[in-house]
Amino acid sequence: MSAAIAKINAVNSEPLIEREQLPQELMYSVERHLIREARILDEERIRYWYENFLTEDIMYSMPTPVSRYRREKGKPLPGTNPGSGAYMDNYELLGMRIARLETGLVWMEDPQNAIRRFLTNIDAEYAEDGSGDVIAYCNFMVYRNRRQRDETVTYGHKVDRLRQVDGKWRCSQRTIHMDQRVILDKNVTFFL
Repeated sequence: MSAAIAKINAVNSEPLIEREQLPQELMYSVERHLIREARILDEERIRYWYENFLTEDIMYSMPTPVSRYRREKGKPLPGTNPGSGAYMDNYELLGMRIARLETGLVWMEDPQNAIRRFLTNIDAEYAEDGSGDVIAYCNFMVYRNRRQRDETVTYGHKVDRLRQVDGKWRCSQRTIHMDQRVILDKNVTFFL
């Protein structure tokens, strides 16, 4: 087997870029922040989350996943828009989404959905730019039940850029990556 073919068939063999690990106390505060955020969202304290967990320059996005053959990795995709996704919201657009939910007229949220967010594999490192921001990674599972038999489970991972503001973590960038190529849920109105 030639080296070129072996490289095509190999799983990701690129070396991990080792960055400075966070001190244990700082890592703990990042983990607690992400877990508390999930609880606040589970409790539907969406306005509180918006005002206390996000920066005003937030970029909150969920790009469209692309499935490709390994041998095509790195090649441009014809006919695709690299900026496409389910959403790419800033602070104002998130506020509009929340205001819409607060009207009580969103049929998918009435009666109230039972939603649980589960986080795992939390990891974090300093941002490369020397800003003091932290890049946090975690896997998630979201269970949603509506009425009696309408259940969905969504899996993926998210990458957050966290910034200290007045001694508290706030998210200035969140990128959500769903594991599903096609989202089978009726909608993705919930926040992660």
